[in-house]
Amino acid sequence: TDRFDGMADGGSKFVFMNNQRVYRTSAIRGALIGVAIAFGVLLACTWSPVQAVFATLSILCTMISVIGFTTMVGWDLGSIEAILISILAGFSVDYVVHLAHAFSHSYGTAHERVVAAFSEMGSPVLSGMITSVL
Repeated sequence: TDRFDGMADGGSKFVFMNNQRVYRTSAIRGALIGVAIAFGVLLACTWSPVQAVFATLSILCTMISVIGFTTMVGWDLGSIEAILISILAGFSVDYVVHLAHAFSHSYGTAHERVVAAFSEMGSPVLSGMITSVL
């Protein structure tokens, strides 16, 4: 029975490594699908490819920051974390699409449009973020 103990330990390591590969693949696939959908929504809302690209880059930066933070604090990638990474793009797009839409429908210089977008959408988006977190 002693020789099977080592095999059982090796088998559990294999299962862990295989699960990590599956979690990583599904998290990346879900995140990329979410970002692609977000780009489509942003393009449809703003009708500006430039704004859609920069807003999508903002979403990607948010995702990279959150994934980097979870790595820095030493969290293992489990099923819950993989699901949360997959839906992270959806949470990120809410803030970005509202501000991009408000910016694209404002008039004036770029600075005036930014001020108008934050004035119009800043409070509702902040309230939505607070209620999502709580």
